[in-house]
Formats: sequence, structure tokens, C-alpha cells
Amino acid sequence: MPPSEETLAERAYRLIEDQIIRLVLPPGARLTEQELAARLDIGRTPVREALQRLVNDGLVVVFPRKGIAVSVINPLDVLMALEVRSALERLVAGAAARRANAAVKAELTELGERLVATAATANVDAFMQLDKTIHRRLGQTAANPFLVRALAPLEAMARRARFYFLRDDDLAPSAELHRAVIGRVVAGDSAAAEAASEALVDYLRSGIKRTVVGM
Repeated sequence: MPPSEETLAERAYRLIEDQIIRLVLPPGARLTEQELAARLDIGRTPVREALQRLVNDGLVVVFPRKGIAVSVINPLDVLMALEVRSALERLVAGAAARRANAAVKAELTELGERLVATAATANVDAFMQLDKTIHRRLGQTAANPFLVRALAPLEAMARRARFYFLRDDDLAPSAELHRAVIGRVVAGDSAAAEAASEALVDYLRSGIKRTVVGM
């Protein structure tokens, strides 16, 4: 099978994860394999496999004799996850700075500029998709599959929390902090890239705390 070809289970996972992260399937929503299979036009077996992965990621919970539900968003859990993500993202940024070639540097620079421009339009969906693309590209550039796999569920949790806690004034500062990370990676300065990555996660952490206090 070509590497780019998705299995049905992978497609089901991607689609369900996306709907959970964007809150189309909100926290606490009850799920059934049959309903999800109909919604996605995918068989129940791939949906069952996808749900098991989502349980492992912490996005879905199973209640004995009560069924399956989208997990609630606990700010404390998100903040603890961000502590771990901060350490892993530093490793990604540092490795990417050491390994990025000229073509990757140009691509990352363009993505950073697009993110800043998208922030100005207040298009949250487009912004979050670009954010995901940037982090995926940095992970690919870091060239450490173990690191990427460890980060994946933490990134999913963080993206969902951002949709949930997002404030109107969050996009532009976040975009600039992303651009700062990219700038350090492009410069090949691994220590500065790690510091910029930590500053980005710190901003996300403080934004969640700020929003929770204002609720």
C-alpha cells in the first residue's frame, strides 16, 4: 500500500478527531459506532478501531454499561498536558533548527507569513489548520518519529482546548510567536528555537488560565 494511502480506520480516526477538536462533537456528547458510521459513511469496524485510538488519546471515554462519550475538557488536565508538550516541543524545535534544509526553511517561512495573515482575518478554522500544518512540518523536519508520536495526542488535546477557550484577541499574538519559532529554526539556532517554542506554549498556557478565571 502506498504510504500516502489512508486505510478506512485512519480516515475514520482523522474525521472523528477533527470533529471532536473543532467541537462539532462537543464535550460530553454520546457516541455510538452505528451513528458515527452513518455520519462518516464508513463501516462500523473502522469506526470501532478509530474510537479505540481516540480512547487512548484521551478524547473519548468509555463508560461501562453506559456507552461512549466525548471526554470533557478539564482545564487542569490541559495545563498538565501542556507541561509535557512544552518539553517535547522544545526538542522538536531544536532538532528542526539543526536539520532544516533550504527548501524546508522557505516552506516554513511562507507558512508563518500565512499564519500571521490568517490571524488578521479572524478565521479560526483556517488559522487552526495552518497551526496544525506548521507543527506537523516541524515534526517531520525534526526527523524523530518517536517524538512525533509522543506529541500527537498532546497536540490534539491542546487544539481542542484552544477552540474551547479561544479569545478573539488570541490569534495575532499566537501567530507572531509561531513566526518567532520559525525564524529561529530558519536561522539554524537550536537554542533560540527551543526558547521560542517554550514561549509559545507559555502563551497558550497563560491564555487558558486567563480565560478560565474570567468564566
